[in-house]
Amino acid sequence: MNIMTGVHTGRATSRRVSARFSAVLTGALTSAVLFGACADLDVLNTNAPTLETLTGSPTRDVLARAATGIFSQAFNDVGTEIQFYALYGREGYNLLGNDPRETGEQIRGPQDPTGRNSGLWIGPYNAIRTINTYLAALPNGTGLNAEELRASAGFAKTLKAWHIHRLAVRSGQLGIPLDVDRSIDDEPAPFVSFDAAMAAASALMDEALADLQAGGSAFPFTVAPGFTGFSTPATFSEFNRALATKILVHRATFVNCASCWDQAATTLAASFVTAAGLPESLDDGVYYAYSTTAGEPTNPVSEPLANNRLWVHPSIISGAQTQPGGAPDRRLTEKVLDTDRERNLNELVGTHKPTLYNSASNPAVADIGADIPWISNEEMLLLRAEIRWNTGNRAGAVLDLDLVRLHAGGLAPSGLTAVSSDDAFIDELLYNRLYSLMWSQGTRWLDARRYDRLGDLPVDRPGDSVFQNMIVPAAECDARGLDSPCTPL
Repeated sequence: MNIMTGVHTGRATSRRVSARFSAVLTGALTSAVLFGACADLDVLNTNAPTLETLTGSPTRDVLARAATGIFSQAFNDVGTEIQFYALYGREGYNLLGNDPRETGEQIRGPQDPTGRNSGLWIGPYNAIRTINTYLAALPNGTGLNAEELRASAGFAKTLKAWHIHRLAVRSGQLGIPLDVDRSIDDEPAPFVSFDAAMAAASALMDEALADLQAGGSAFPFTVAPGFTGFSTPATFSEFNRALATKILVHRATFVNCASCWDQAATTLAASFVTAAGLPESLDDGVYYAYSTTAGEPTNPVSEPLANNRLWVHPSIISGAQTQPGGAPDRRLTEKVLDTDRERNLNELVGTHKPTLYNSASNPAVADIGADIPWISNEEMLLLRAEIRWNTGNRAGAVLDLDLVRLHAGGLAPSGLTAVSSDDAFIDELLYNRLYSLMWSQGTRWLDARRYDRLGDLPVDRPGDSVFQNMIVPAAECDARGLDSPCTPL
């Protein structure tokens, strides 16, 4: 089927929240109703509002259930994205051995338009389809006042903009279909450039902010776990501005948007970034909240130390800087454990495993209820350093980097100054981003791409590849009458 484009161990390993979604998380507004199936589009989902109910004259309760579905679909592909990007960026390997693509196609290539390198596509577009339907339903809703309608729209547009950004970054210069709010009987949406897709995500984030600012004091639905401290339109706006900042920084570096640096400085100022309360405040932010409750999503990365699936790349072990007393960067020792064994699969070797989402009391034990950062203050401080360096406040940029080095890594100051070279700053920035954000979003691959440093990533076997981006799925090529792999732009 094609879319017919119709936490830190030792500080807050699991970052528990007081409430979890009920089973409605996995049932509300699912793709069987809103996204459609390849054959019969009239599948009844008894756990979610029907399309006719939602777009006819939906009640407050129906819209609230639909909002729960939108939160649910934010989890689409998060675990897969972390694991795939870890392979591409050499944050680690999957050495379980049950799928040869994990040591073949995804590391060496060629990229297969029907395989792993064409993935991470349906899930985000599924979520966008759901949000489009929800936004169309809002004006016809009953039982919501004008402020609640604006708050609901701001929430939905924020998440839609984020899904667009995820897809754009996934595909890079190949572009993505953007005008997907169309009937399944229509022609497939045309692809737009990487630059245009990212600009659209920024514009939609700003549109969402205006709605949130007019959204009164409360949402007319239950906000998902993981949003502690960001559960009102006003505080959700700070989350919106944090994501908007990240998108602008990506635009500045991925597509050379010079004006985006100043825009990012403005959005950053309205986010939740702070240097107060360190080190505890490093963990402030929004999280993907996982659960041990039956029927709810579980952490897709956490696993026992004895498991052979996920391994940390050896270069991350050898590349860690040392604290003044000689111990390794605390971000390494808090997130990674030596297994005291060697796993060698097809000449790819692992000795250490990522345990940042495992039990705080026993990191050798998995914790499937551990949360994954969506965006945290630690990341925001690093984004602020990047923005400051590129907007004339180099001393402030060095200060932010050194704050993260000290409070997250236990390291001495970087030694950078306001007159250091751009290359020296980027070296230090990317080092800290890797160790602060490893195994949470594919940082190493994304940063290497946006700073033209793919050639610096390790290649462990002759003939292995480092990919520029993921490719267009074969079904999307077929829908446009193109041979696979295709470049629809």
